[in-house]
Amino acid sequence: MAVKKTGAATKLILKVQMGTDKKGLPTYGQRMVQNVNPALGDEDFLAIGKSLGGLQSHTLKDVMRQDAAALTEE
Repeated sequence: MAVKKTGAATKLILKVQMGTDKKGLPTYGQRMVQNVNPALGDEDFLAIGKSLGGLQSHTLKDVMRQDAAALTEE
């Protein structure tokens, strides 16, 4: 049986250090960009994430990619 992939959606998630807790350990938050083109290559995705991370005041920790789609049998 063939599998059909529909509704592909990609998110760019930036994990940033927001500050530190009472013990001096880093605390993290996330910035999310939705509706990113799913055909975008990983290298370009990382470059865009780093560029966006540099535009905000918090330190960028990680650039994450989240892909989601529905799979059905034909």
